[in-house]
Amino acid sequence: MEEKKLDLNSIIGFVLIFGILLFWFYQNQPTPEEIEAQKAKIEQQQEAEKSEEQEVIAPVLETPVLDLQDSTALASYRNTIGGFGFTPAEEGTTVLENDVLYLEISNRGGQITQAKLKQFITYDSIPVYLIKDGNALFDLNFTTTDNRVLNTKDLFFEPTLRQEGENKVLSMKAMVSPQQFLEYRYEIKPGEYLLGFTVRSQGLSGVINGSRPVTLNWKLKGIRHNKSIQYGNRYTRLTYNHEGGKISKLSESSDDEETEE
Repeated sequence: MEEKKLDLNSIIGFVLIFGILLFWFYQNQPTPEEIEAQKAKIEQQQEAEKSEEQEVIAPVLETPVLDLQDSTALASYRNTIGGFGFTPAEEGTTVLENDVLYLEISNRGGQITQAKLKQFITYDSIPVYLIKDGNALFDLNFTTTDNRVLNTKDLFFEPTLRQEGENKVLSMKAMVSPQQFLEYRYEIKPGEYLLGFTVRSQGLSGVINGSRPVTLNWKLKGIRHNKSIQYGNRYTRLTYNHEGGKISKLSESSDDEETEE
């Protein structure tokens, strides 16, 4: 059996390769200036994240203060909104909830002012709110036949909560009379996050100027729930669910949509 011997050429080859690697690492090591620049970049990123965390975001919904005990202010308000002053001007909210979703709908504007997911918490054990502290706005802008420009966020709605089978229905009405009104109808089913919402009017053909457009103003400033801003941005996107099960996913980097059947 032939005895294996160490080849001198192999040893020299390994030594040369090792020497080349050492020389390459030495030549490519960062300079003190590059190290300082990298440290400065990391510090800037950390400062930017701290600034974003400490930034106070202005609310989307800013409701003007109306002193309902001040008869002069109340009369001025009713004069501004015209016929819709038939609705009682009463501040307050109505709770609409099931086992997974909690909502508060305001008399002022008839819109959702708080939406909480009951079965989820954030990384630091805080309840997950989708709407809170004025981060959302739902508003219809229209012109009346007597040339008033009104916004529903400024109108008072009268709530009526009822049970329809297993579903809960909340009707919010901004009324000109008992038979003339603008209605927001919310419907929630047991165990579902999907909320039914309908806008309808009755008897307002002589109140709303049909020759002028009705504008929908819908805004939402998302609440951050992840510890890392970058992580949250990476895994968050806007998705539209159409009738018939069609889903459109809006790309974060463009306005293009990916569509799934």
